Amino acid sequence: MTILAAGYGLRNLANQGMRSVAELEAQENAIADQLDAAEQAQKTQMYSTGAGIGGSFGVNSALEAGKTAKDAIGTANKAIKGLGTIGKQGGQLTFTPTGGELLTGTEAVQAVDSAAGIADATAAKKAADLAQAAEAAGALTETVEVVETVEAVGTATEAVGAATTAASSTGTMATLGAIAAPVAIGLGVAFLLNKLFD
Repeated sequence: MTILAAGYGLRNLANQGMRSVAELEAQENAIADQLDAAEQAQKTQMYSTGAGIGGSFGVNSALEAGKTAKDAIGTANKAIKGLGTIGKQGGQLTFTPTGGELLTGTEAVQAVDSAAGIADATAAKKAADLAQAAEAAGALTETVEVVETVEAVGTATEAVGAATTAASSTGTMATLGAIAAPVAIGLGVAFLLNKLFD
């Protein structure tokens, strides 16, 4: 019986050892899972940070494009004062002629270009008339009015061109592009940093 009792005792010791090894292995697996989860959380946080920085830059760029378009349209409206009002819709200029209805698309572009041409022609004629009057009066120096009128020649067309370019940078696809590109760059940098620390 003592040999059997010794065998049972050894078997119990072996079982206890196996149980201890299994508990240690379970603890090691739990620690490894926690480390993997922490690593994954860190990678996710890096991607979030990269996307956030890129998105912030992109949104600021889109807002700046909107402000630039607003300023350019304001300048163009001053240049064609009295002929109508230029606006913006969906990345394109709109035009409301004085006493007329809102024009969009190709009609608006043609009407805006026509108004700019009229404004420039009017400024050129006024400059020529003022210069002729100054010459007839025997004035040797140009008056402030002549200088200002000469400087106004061609500015309406330039202002309309700047407004058209600025408005095109505020359309839906332009805005998405302004935001998406920096986000993609931020995610790419985050990916590289994650790989660097793998």
